[in-house]
Amino acid sequence: MSRARAETEAADGLDSGEQVTTSLLTRMVLGGLLTAVAGFVDAIGYIGLGGLFASFMSGASVSLGVGLGDGHWDAVHQGLVMIASFVGGVTLGTILAKVAGKWAFPAVLLLEALFLAGAALLAGSGWTIATSILPVVGAMGVQNTVLQPVNGMRLGATFITGTLVSLGKALGQALLGAAGPRLLAAHALQWGALVAGAAAGAILHAAVGPLALTVPAASVAGLAMLSAVPLLARTPLHSARMQDRHRHGGPTPEQPSVRPHR
Repeated sequence: MSRARAETEAADGLDSGEQVTTSLLTRMVLGGLLTAVAGFVDAIGYIGLGGLFASFMSGASVSLGVGLGDGHWDAVHQGLVMIASFVGGVTLGTILAKVAGKWAFPAVLLLEALFLAGAALLAGSGWTIATSILPVVGAMGVQNTVLQPVNGMRLGATFITGTLVSLGKALGQALLGAAGPRLLAAHALQWGALVAGAAAGAILHAAVGPLALTVPAASVAGLAMLSAVPLLARTPLHSARMQDRHRHGGPTPEQPSVRPHR
């Protein structure tokens, strides 16, 4: 699909009231929450590593290149292990999503939560931030496989430059009368979520240090459990029980056990 076509579909999908469904809005909110998680952990990485981010591998790549040029091998090592952790997380998330089938969304979120919890455990055990941040980097790699793009928009992505480019284009389209406010709001939501998450990460890091990583770990784990509930409700065992209740005259969700008095 061409970039122009993707942008047109994004504008159509977000500016048409008929196409903005509950499912789409839910995915956009989830994407915003996950982007906030990325901002949160990036703030901790930025503070602890002196300017390196946990989810933006552009910074790690530049650090690697500068280290090679200046002969600073510590910077080279840090850049390499961070990039390897990120790519490894993307690889694991991709494989798990394929293997898990309909359980892909909660399974990949749970994997991300486990990585974040592991980072919090390392930080609480006295490991340096340079080491304990590596599972966080892996978690951010996993996160980039959670949500597929919706109408050309990347949701839950851990890098925001592309979102700002899309926001600028949407603003230009709006000024030309070719796009409405929904498209602008959708891109602004993702950017605002990253900034808000980074602010929260900085505040909690100042209060409890790297142990602040327990907050995104618990948040992502909660999202994983919530996303599993509708799938559990559609399992064969649950369906069989509902059918058995119906055959024996028992209450079902459509047939409440307490009837209104007539």
